Amino acid sequence: MESKTPHLRHFILDSIPVAMVSMDANLTITSFNKRAEQLTGYTAKEAIGKPCHTILHSSRCAENCPLQTVQEGDMGTGLEAEFINRYHEHIQVRIGTAAIEDDKGNFMGFLEVIEDISRKKSLEREKNNFLFMVAHDMKSPLIAIQGLTRRIREHHDEMSKEHLNEYLKIITKASEQLEEQVKDFLTYSLQATANIKLKIEDVTVSGLINALVKRHQPLASEKKLTITQDFSSAGQIQADTQQLQRVFENLLDNAIKFAATAGKISISSQETDDEFIVKFKDNGPGIAAEELPFIFDAFYQSASGNNGHGLGLSAVKAIIREHGGRVSVKSNPGDGTTFTVRLPK
Repeated sequence: MESKTPHLRHFILDSIPVAMVSMDANLTITSFNKRAEQLTGYTAKEAIGKPCHTILHSSRCAENCPLQTVQEGDMGTGLEAEFINRYHEHIQVRIGTAAIEDDKGNFMGFLEVIEDISRKKSLEREKNNFLFMVAHDMKSPLIAIQGLTRRIREHHDEMSKEHLNEYLKIITKASEQLEEQVKDFLTYSLQATANIKLKIEDVTVSGLINALVKRHQPLASEKKLTITQDFSSAGQIQADTQQLQRVFENLLDNAIKFAATAGKISISSQETDDEFIVKFKDNGPGIAAEELPFIFDAFYQSASGNNGHGLGLSAVKAIIREHGGRVSVKSNPGDGTTFTVRLPK
């Protein structure tokens, strides 16, 4: 029975729904459970034996390291931080730390427990974003419609035809704006209340993207954009063709929208033993670092004031997650943006 104890301990650690990482007194990783692998993107084999700061990248590493409190004799609990994993995904986490001691109370190392709270935080932000949209974006066209219709009703007989037509144009534009916002809300409601149903079949990724590029070429030509494709293979995978098309179309639309005039968009792919990876890169203005963690939130509006309510990227993340994949973004202001989609083979 004793020989089975280490195996049992291993199974228990892998069954725990939070990342658990242990380190020795020199902060070298000594154990790494399955959830830690999923959160960080590193395998236990890659992580064990490495200094913790090379694997665990959080916003608390540079200052106020959670393990510092353990060294000072305190246990750290409920510390929230932003974690950036191997794939440049920004993940909101809650961190707990404790000292590891032997039976005699001698210090042996550290234990760090990392809980992924990104979905909970994202839902909180999406709720606030939606309330802002209702209070601000929907309120403005409603006020315009109500005010102008009241003026037309009260002063119709004394208005010139030109004046009346001008008011009607404004009312029509405001009602169209309101209709778009209602459609956005219905799309969001569908995403939030029902799982995406996937129809799995063989998909050739290069063919799917090539067709999308041809369809979007007139729009790209208007901005004098050059779109290049570099596929290391055709990318035959099992996926939902329609949903995957929606993902790639959204990313291509974004690239065309934000690429510099007469600029370049590159679409490339590569394969590993386990994944098919597609990258969309533009040479636009880039995204500020403080905005990167939020761009996949529904109804998120960037400080740059771009049109839309962020439902496109929210849908992209939901679809890729349903496929068991990942989507991430890497960007620096003035240096363009790269979206990376990773699909399991």
